[in-house]
Amino acid sequence: MTKHKKLLPILKIVSTHGLKGEVKALPLTTNDEVILKAKRFYLRAFPQDPLEVESIRPGPGERVFLLKFKNVDFQSAQGLIKSTLYLPIEELPTSSEDEVYIYELEGLKVEDSEGRAWGVVSEVMPLGEYNLLRIESEEFDFYIPLVSEYVEEIDLENRKIVVKDVSALAELGKK
Repeated sequence: MTKHKKLLPILKIVSTHGLKGEVKALPLTTNDEVILKAKRFYLRAFPQDPLEVESIRPGPGERVFLLKFKNVDFQSAQGLIKSTLYLPIEELPTSSEDEVYIYELEGLKVEDSEGRAWGVVSEVMPLGEYNLLRIESEEFDFYIPLVSEYVEEIDLENRKIVVKDVSALAELGKK
């Protein structure tokens, strides 16, 4: 049995496609390369039995993928509907210097360039073109768009995000 450090959600199966066991899935990541290069996916309930990929291709419509797994027929594919497909962190391509994975942001301290602590990233919400960071502290619970107008620096080594003036956003989420 293979034991992985952490499994990350990559796709959500929404339906079958055709009669040959293909499934239609929606991405839970903005990095299509991760999806298209995957050789196998894991189900959380059965991490020891990965689904081996036979084919992956973009599907009809925006941000849809069609997948065919080895040894999965139409009936088996129906049983996969509503399943989330995962990849282990160690199977993800390494991020370049100017990009990060969403999972790397959760838990980072958030402070402004003056050193004022605003809280910790408790959640990252993908919203199409950009992500929203949920910042929580004893005093605040608010959201910051992950765009250069608000975020100056993401420092993974020191586990922090440096933001510009977010006091107006923080006031909206004052507890």
